[in-house]
Amino acid sequence: MPITQLELARRLRSARKACHITQTKAAKALGVSRSAVSQMETGQRGVSGLELHRLAQLYQRDVGDFLEDRFEKTSPLTAMFRAHPELRGSPEAMQSLRRCGELHRELVNLHEVLGLHRRLSTIPEYSPATPGSKWDAVQQGHAAADRERRRLDMGIAPLPDVTDLLGAQGVSTALVDMDDDISGLTLIGSDGNILVAANRAHHILRRRFSFAHEYAHILLDRTRTAILSRSVDRSSVMEVRANAYAAAFLMPAEGVRSYVDALSKGLPSRPRADTFDGKEATRVEGRLIARTQDLELHDVVRMAHHFGVSCAAMLYRLKGLRFLTEDERSVLAAQDGAGVAKALRAFLGLPEPDSSGGRERVRSRFLALAIEAYVRGRITSRKLDELGCLVELGDLSQSLEEAGIGKELAHVAEECGGH
Repeated sequence: MPITQLELARRLRSARKACHITQTKAAKALGVSRSAVSQMETGQRGVSGLELHRLAQLYQRDVGDFLEDRFEKTSPLTAMFRAHPELRGSPEAMQSLRRCGELHRELVNLHEVLGLHRRLSTIPEYSPATPGSKWDAVQQGHAAADRERRRLDMGIAPLPDVTDLLGAQGVSTALVDMDDDISGLTLIGSDGNILVAANRAHHILRRRFSFAHEYAHILLDRTRTAILSRSVDRSSVMEVRANAYAAAFLMPAEGVRSYVDALSKGLPSRPRADTFDGKEATRVEGRLIARTQDLELHDVVRMAHHFGVSCAAMLYRLKGLRFLTEDERSVLAAQDGAGVAKALRAFLGLPEPDSSGGRERVRSRFLALAIEAYVRGRITSRKLDELGCLVELGDLSQSLEEAGIGKELAHVAEECGGH
């Protein structure tokens, strides 16, 4: 139902205080007096659409946050901007992150109108002590990955599509254009709804790593409502731990060892670990013990294909498991960078990773919820089209009508008593 002017005033005041913004600063952003802002927040003065839009931008909120039936004093997106105030200087970053916030808000609304309730208890929360060092962070990440693989009864096999895996855990996923420095983000609502987004501009294999990385944040950093993963922060213990988790989750140690053993290659003997965030690595070293090895790039290419990761990620994992020295990894990485790995994939008949369906896969659950809400009569065709635009599908209601989907589903729902 429409909110009252007094309720809108309360929400504006609450959102401003949550951002620690003074009435004077808000007034300056609007080009009005401080007393005018005060009157807006007491319901003595109306708020125009333009003023509401400007205030929403200032408070790092979506306009819809102020107009929906439910309102949270602080949103995950607000927490993210508070933790990373430097992002306010990048209009592109602000826009992409706001889109993530809007997707999360609409997912929460869809779950609410459909009577679907998220239960975070179905997703384990591994809460080890704060790592005392980067080495501790690596060990915690590896241990959590091993536990999660055992919980999911996955053994040492390669993972299926990570977005499907997240979806099975009740986590919604999205692909969003972001600054190249940002690999992904996680938004955790107080009601249990979680959205994980990866950078759509990145290669599909890097996105796969990013989704696994964000999965680590869900398991290990649940108390945080908003987490932004950036290359500039790769050396922080939280990011080191998440990168270690992603590597061990995608490329389990025993699985890698089994593969190398099948190749009759050399035995590992180098205690070193590096965490890789999809682009670059943070080095974490233990004692160094000399050894020999005979892994070649064609071996790495086949292993990377087997585990569904990039050659770069596979090389760092092999180094972390002591199958390669840094010099050996560097030589093979240079060959990969020169295009040799790509040529080997073609020669070995290994297909290039296909990203054509990735976009559709991550938005399918969102669309399924939107269509179900529309068929049940919980949202209008106009709202359905708005949701379609969020995932870059305009006139969704018309497309459904032309395909006969909406009418057919509505007919079935009516015959089944609306269930």
